[in-house]
Amino acid sequence: MANNITGVGTANTDADAFVPELWSAGVQNYIQKKFVLANLVKDVSFMVSKAGDTINIPRVTENTATTTTISSFTEGTAAVGYESPNDTTGTLTVDQMAYYARIYPDIVEIQANPDLLAMHTEAMGFAIGKAIDAHVSSLLTTYSSSYTEHSMAADNALTATELKLLIKALYTAGIDPSDGYVFVVGAELLHDLLSIDQFVNADYVKDQYVFQNGLLGSIMGMPVYATNSIAASDGTTNNVVGAIYKPSNIFLAYSQKPKMVSQYSVDFLGHKVATHAYYGSVVAVPKQLVQITNP
Repeated sequence: MANNITGVGTANTDADAFVPELWSAGVQNYIQKKFVLANLVKDVSFMVSKAGDTINIPRVTENTATTTTISSFTEGTAAVGYESPNDTTGTLTVDQMAYYARIYPDIVEIQANPDLLAMHTEAMGFAIGKAIDAHVSSLLTTYSSSYTEHSMAADNALTATELKLLIKALYTAGIDPSDGYVFVVGAELLHDLLSIDQFVNADYVKDQYVFQNGLLGSIMGMPVYATNSIAASDGTTNNVVGAIYKPSNIFLAYSQKPKMVSQYSVDFLGHKVATHAYYGSVVAVPKQLVQITNP
């Protein structure tokens, strides 16, 4: 009876001619270069890498002091009023996985060609980096009434007037934009920002702000980053086209950071190479994430 081979066996023999460390370094370096949003978060992997896959985050609610006069608070007769705590808990669960795998019939030939090696490590690194960045983007741009919202006056129209309204909305919500916040935009808002003289004209913009690694410039003390992980808007209500947040407020945890593994497959007479990562994220304080939406 013929056997249908649907797997690759259980043997875990490393290929003698393959150098895993060389590939691992290449992939890791490329991922870091491609990350924009995943570099604008707080990495709390140390909380899950050794044990468990869940982080519970206590959210302490804002307290309001009771005010009175000294004379009315008579010693021996007045009593202090106590409040019951109304705190909540946020949960970060490492429940995401990204991987990219290929099989090579002759790994020796590939390793002997540095240019070909670079091309393959670049492809693998980009695949994993893009997946993790897209995950963080999804966290920022999935609309929720739990977050602070700024609805623009018109779809995809970030004008100079709209920027002033945005800053006003931030201060109204008790958010100081210069207090460690960043502003991330996708293609739609990037297009509008490049049309505002106060943002791109050399008379206003400091020359140290160069378009590199996603950094565009600064608005009211907020670094502005562009990323293609934020998709173009489709014009629907509450479609999120940008976000303002503190990087320390977005927790990203890896139980397994991007890692390269290899194995020789007798079934396929080739060398299998794969990179994979396990991760999860959460917004620590929801109201400190400002979603910019279409009306």
